Amino acid sequence: MRPSDSPAADPTGRPDPTQGDSASSGSPRIFLIDDDRTAIALVKNILQKRNYQIASARSGREALERLRNTKPDLILLDCLMPDMEGFEVCRLIRQKKSFDDVPILFMTSLSEAGEKARGFAVGGTDYLIKPVDPLELLARIQTHLKLASIRSALRRQARELETLVKSQTQRLEQVHHGQQQLLVAPESVPEIQTAVRFQAAHEAGGDFYDILRLGEHQYGFLVADVSGHDLGTAYLTGALKALTVSFTNETLSVQETFFMLNNALNKFLETSQYATACYAKYHPLRQEVDLICAGHPSPLLQSMDGSVHPQDLIGDVLGMFGIVQCEQRTLPVQPGERLFLYTDGLIEPADASRTGPAGREEGIRLLSDALRISRSLPLKQAVDFVVDDLIQKNQGVVGDDIVLLGIEF
Repeated sequence: MRPSDSPAADPTGRPDPTQGDSASSGSPRIFLIDDDRTAIALVKNILQKRNYQIASARSGREALERLRNTKPDLILLDCLMPDMEGFEVCRLIRQKKSFDDVPILFMTSLSEAGEKARGFAVGGTDYLIKPVDPLELLARIQTHLKLASIRSALRRQARELETLVKSQTQRLEQVHHGQQQLLVAPESVPEIQTAVRFQAAHEAGGDFYDILRLGEHQYGFLVADVSGHDLGTAYLTGALKALTVSFTNETLSVQETFFMLNNALNKFLETSQYATACYAKYHPLRQEVDLICAGHPSPLLQSMDGSVHPQDLIGDVLGMFGIVQCEQRTLPVQPGERLFLYTDGLIEPADASRTGPAGREEGIRLLSDALRISRSLPLKQAVDFVVDDLIQKNQGVVGDDIVLLGIEF
């Protein structure tokens, strides 16, 4: 970034665009921090056309001083400024508890992964590459303002409902119904052959799945599990649904999707809470699937001959750490092959003495055996057979929520 421009008057005769706030009452407030007068003017021009309230500062120190007495709805922050780097400005802003829920979007000409990771590590919410594309700028601001509103509403609702749960059990039924409404029917994406079995063990469960049409020739399949089984967990699955819609698209890689999911979850999950997830992104034209797992049971690929191949992906859970490391794999697939994503409730033994790695290995072996036996069945019948067979082998006990999602290519 070049040094700050001279404070001399704009040669066009227009007033200095960095001075003062726009006065559109009631609209979201955006605080812009950039030492480049031209960059500020360009961004202001884009945002004011959409009636955002804009305030700005041309140095990190000025920004921190002004933020003592005001709290915007979103901050746009330049990474490189002469008096104080944007990374340091972000770190100092995040030290203020009241700013935990304010999205901070970095604007930078740096595209290296290390610099992006550095921005997320100090509390950044997202980043935009300069020169900023107007449509991308507006889309990301709208997304993050919506997510901030969802987080605020979820926290408020969870607090209110927790105080009523003992005396108003009907609320659990409402929550259970709401969770069911979040789940997508496979028929909603008819061009891809999928089947799913969702079986809740609790009124307010943490298991979640989604089937997404990402573009004209891409599809996404997500299976996730939020820790806990209380009302707060149920509302977190709602947040996960909103985040999934925001961060799964045809342009983001599976690693970028999980990086952004983790960053968002890290903002509002309690210290002891986390989510595990497995995400498959299918490219029909290339006949490939991109796979990634975050502390979640790895998917199973089943060949036409019935043989089952565990993918053994490793990765950190989501929402507990500032930065996560998750292994990504691109897998070639053939017509007729099947991919299965599932939650750990399907492979956990009823006998508590058999829990742990050995118990899970036994559960995956039983799951693989059931898949081999059911290979000749249509996909929906195979999925139901597998779940029923494993529940029967588990003495009829459903100790945790179960999701089994099958995709036939």
